[in-house]
Amino acid sequence: MSEFDLGADTYRIGKLNAFQQFHLSRKVAPIIPTLIPVFLKLKGSAKALAIAAAAGDSAESDGAPLSGDLEGLASLMQPFADGIANMPDETAEFILSTCLGAVQRKQGTAWFQVWNASQNTCMFDDLDLGVMIKLSVRVITESLGPFLRGMLTGQGTPKA
Repeated sequence: MSEFDLGADTYRIGKLNAFQQFHLSRKVAPIIPTLIPVFLKLKGSAKALAIAAAAGDSAESDGAPLSGDLEGLASLMQPFADGIANMPDETAEFILSTCLGAVQRKQGTAWFQVWNASQNTCMFDDLDLGVMIKLSVRVITESLGPFLRGMLTGQGTPKA
């Protein structure tokens, strides 16, 4: 389990079982190809930002990758936004509920589930969509990351 802070709260991500990972990967698979150009652009921007910071160029090291190319970012994000917009409600709800079901939030010294699967509801009134999306992306990254990296690098391909 990984722990991290998001805003003023501490969260913990548990492991999805193999079937949850399988079904989640099936549901997010259509939007993964639309994210690859975004990741590559962000990776390039982060690298450029690090080089500028190392060179002492404060104009380039304001901590906001792509801040000078919002139009470029918007054009990269459009296919992703279209994919999300065209996703059936049941698929979107499955992705969010599966991901949030793996998340716990620390309250004092105890940990509590963020999502109640049997009631299909969030257990914290202060969690907004922005936080839910960030938590879901984190779960997808941790749960499906090794699988996706293997697919993208060809390491997951069996040799004939």
